[in-house]
Amino acid sequence: MHPHSAHWGVFSAGWHNGTLVVKPHPGDPDPNPLIENFTTALHHQARVTQPMVRRGWLERGPGPDARRGLDGFVPMAWDEVLDRLAAELRRVQQQHGCEAIFGGSYGWSSAGRFHHAQSQVHRFLNTSLGGYVRSVNSYSAGASGPILPHVIGTMEEVARRNVTWEQIVEHTDVVLAFGGMALKNSRVASGGISRHIERESMR
Repeated sequence: MHPHSAHWGVFSAGWHNGTLVVKPHPGDPDPNPLIENFTTALHHQARVTQPMVRRGWLERGPGPDARRGLDGFVPMAWDEVLDRLAAELRRVQQQHGCEAIFGGSYGWSSAGRFHHAQSQVHRFLNTSLGGYVRSVNSYSAGASGPILPHVIGTMEEVARRNVTWEQIVEHTDVVLAFGGMALKNSRVASGGISRHIERESMR
């Protein structure tokens, strides 16, 4: 078994008789049931197992295309798709500059922090092309990112340097919440949670 930390929590994973097995962190009092999804994700019918390229782009090249969003996809070998991607990135950079390259929309995927897909895309585009256009803030926080500094403080202070569950339990008689207190909302975090204590704290 090998330890891992993902958005769903800290756990160990390994193989047993050809089957992927996951075990929650032994110190987690309320393990996230979502980690069980790992055991079926490997062979799930929705998993994309090789590079796929939009047929319209292969047939007609870059540019506007009414079939985008309706078009089929063609499987392609890694060597070929990497060469095509490199050529297209080079073409866009040379013709339009780095400001024409969007470095991936906001998203988490299922990796830990170092292997976070968007972070790797940003690192790649910075080192190989010298820059790109990126998004800011997130759909999770929405407009609160720009608004909160004018009301209560920065998002960093509100989301990451706030009171703990233990402090709330010990010092609070009544908690008034307008949404966001559903237990399921505590099951996912960007850095991985080793001890899920929310259920007991909310009692």
